[in-house]
Amino acid sequence: MFMQQIRRFCLATVAVVLTTMMTFGLSSASSWASILPTSSTNSTYLASAGRAEALAKGAEGRTQEAIGNVTGDRQDQLMGKAKQVESQARNVVEDAKDGLESLSERARASSNIVEGKAQKARGNVTGDRQDQLMGEAKQSQGEARNVVEDVKGRIQDMFN
Repeated sequence: MFMQQIRRFCLATVAVVLTTMMTFGLSSASSWASILPTSSTNSTYLASAGRAEALAKGAEGRTQEAIGNVTGDRQDQLMGKAKQVESQARNVVEDAKDGLESLSERARASSNIVEGKAQKARGNVTGDRQDQLMGEAKQSQGEARNVVEDVKGRIQDMFN
């Protein structure tokens, strides 16, 4: 009876130490840096609530798996691995969302350029100087958006 209590205490102590190491990044294999995705969205990773949930789920899964490894509980090991897979799936969803946001900005830029060209052409035909200037302004706005998206893409590429 007494030996079982000592064994349980030791196992619980090891589990707490492992959990602390994993949570605070004291272990190189499971540090916070190793759980960040290596996708092109590193610059916006922590800004997204979905990314934060994925990060938390991944940490929870690694902790539960470690506890299962220490205690020999197969169910904890499997549940920990399942939570890690769920974390990876959430990151994939967030990557897709980020890609769509970038595409919509490019589409908006192209729309401004086309609309500006049409308005400038109308101003040229009618001789309306205001339409010509507004058309040029819309084109410039679209080109500026494209430049911003190019810069964002280059910055994201630097982190890959």
